[in-house]
Amino acid sequence: MTTTHADHGSDGRHPGHVAGGCADPGCAAKKDRPRRPGRPRSEAAERAILDAVLELLGQGMSYPALSMEQVAARAGVGKATVYRRWQNKEQLVVDAVSTLWTECPEPDLTGGGSARDLLVEYLVTMADLMHSDRAGLVFASVMATAMTNPELVRRYQQVAIEPRRDQLRTILRHGMAAGELRADLDVELTVRMLAGPIVLTMKTECLDQPLPDGFAAALVDNLMVGMAPR
Repeated sequence: MTTTHADHGSDGRHPGHVAGGCADPGCAAKKDRPRRPGRPRSEAAERAILDAVLELLGQGMSYPALSMEQVAARAGVGKATVYRRWQNKEQLVVDAVSTLWTECPEPDLTGGGSARDLLVEYLVTMADLMHSDRAGLVFASVMATAMTNPELVRRYQQVAIEPRRDQLRTILRHGMAAGELRADLDVELTVRMLAGPIVLTMKTECLDQPLPDGFAAALVDNLMVGMAPR
């Protein structure tokens, strides 16, 4: 005799019901049973993987020495979990670096600060970020591969360097619109003139210490001679 929905009792059971393994597709008890969760990508696991990359590079591990297996072990996940999200090490490192550099905040153009003050504040923030152990060593590790892996450096520049340059461009254009800076200012050249000395100083003279007090202000003030309206 075929069991029908009418044969089901108020508790969802019916003659021949097997708890936890009923084959009847109309079994109410089976329908009410919570579905076994699948394997959705865990945000916590993804964050742990990205942090593991930054920790390993931040401890001085070179990019060539870094492996997906080491990242998985440091993150406490299986290697398959890493490969489901990233096809290769280059993609993984670029994504990890992009999360690191988002720590540099957008300049506040609504507070009434002058272009000069905004530039000084931004350069100090930029230097402070580069001074942090993890950020500085990650930068050094990636840039050391320039000759052997130019594509990685190019992608690093896209996700980590260009967004910071965009923020400098924003400040400069804001100052130009406000009449504080020359209307014909070469924005791209000025960005390099501002950022270059900070990067060079932090990577050659301040390897284990913050940017000297007053350095950013002196840099901007000297450049203001050429940037100010004539």
